[in-house]
Amino acid sequence: MSDETKPTSATASDDVVVVSGAVADEYGVLAEGAVAVQGDHALVVARFADTTAARAIYEDLLMAEIDGAVHIDGVLVVKADDDGRIHVEKMTDHSTRTGLKWGIVGGVVAAVFLPATLVAGAVALGAAGAAAGKARNLSHRLDVEEELKGVITPGTSGILALVTATDAPAVEAKMPDAQEIKTVPVDEATAGAIKEAATEAEAVTPSGN
Repeated sequence: MSDETKPTSATASDDVVVVSGAVADEYGVLAEGAVAVQGDHALVVARFADTTAARAIYEDLLMAEIDGAVHIDGVLVVKADDDGRIHVEKMTDHSTRTGLKWGIVGGVVAAVFLPATLVAGAVALGAAGAAAGKARNLSHRLDVEEELKGVITPGTSGILALVTATDAPAVEAKMPDAQEIKTVPVDEATAGAIKEAATEAEAVTPSGN
């Protein structure tokens, strides 16, 4: 079976970007969708059967970002135990084209969007979590958190990726083995606060961590 990503379209009006795309194979369309994003960021969340599958996609996304195929600010891999508590894995601190580090951005994304009561053994969330306070207090965060409920279920693994909105369909297309994918808009106030928090966290994170 071969996957084919149909052309992606993006239109903009009054700073609202509508992104649409579809993933198909020889048997027809596998998935399609559109997301209206106020600003130019989105959070892509995908569920996988196990951590091995999620890590493989993480590596594919990393190479795509390095090659310039997609613009991704940060990605993290998580695993939900049988009780639903989410464990965030320490991942590569590759610097993105914006100069932000994936691991630190991922830590901030976890601190902002994952309820503290569900996160267990989180990634060096120390500095990232402390710096995320500003973004965590934004009202839009609660809207996104509500949208993400139920995607990463007990006993499964997942990926969360903060991406440029127009690249969201291309990022989704790189996850053919995902059991479920949901893309939700992230307003610019929240995206900006995440990036600011990542910069602050990086400044106080010891080199090599």
